[in-house]
Amino acid sequence: MKTKFLAWIALASALALATACTNKQGETEAPVYVTVDLTDQAGLTNIVPARTLTIPTMTLQSHLKNPGAPDSAGFATVQLADYTVTYRRADGGTIVPPVQQFAVGETLTSGGSVTLNDFPLLSQSAMAGTPFDQLLPFNGGIDRETGNTEIRMYYDVVFYGQTVSGFRVQSETATGIRIFVAQ
Repeated sequence: MKTKFLAWIALASALALATACTNKQGETEAPVYVTVDLTDQAGLTNIVPARTLTIPTMTLQSHLKNPGAPDSAGFATVQLADYTVTYRRADGGTIVPPVQQFAVGETLTSGGSVTLNDFPLLSQSAMAGTPFDQLLPFNGGIDRETGNTEIRMYYDVVFYGQTVSGFRVQSETATGIRIFVAQ
């Protein structure tokens, strides 16, 4: 009887832990979570000349995890420090640029939003490197992995910061797509 009781406790604990891991907004201890909107982004990018690629508009929105608990003192205001951009192929290739990390230096009030214009997405040195360099005419003009004259990639953007009260904050991942060509 005692072993059945212990088995039920273990099963209940496992179920409680399994359901707790699916709460994306609860992954940090901060009283807020941040979403990122990448609507209306350009999809075609010419790699010639190599330059820092920017994203025209990103809108970040802060949401209180408990809307019934107002933040009148401003302790849930988020100081955004930096963001990372990671790439993954959408065309069957495997070679991607290295993870890009950029500074932000913006403040996001709890329940508020901030719009970022022309923030970097890919550095000039990364755009001049692999796999994009394969698309240049003197390198054959095609991606060796796929045989295409274009490279299609998803990019994932995640912002990091902390609240005024010191809690770390990580935004939800926002995803976009770019098609790179050499024209």
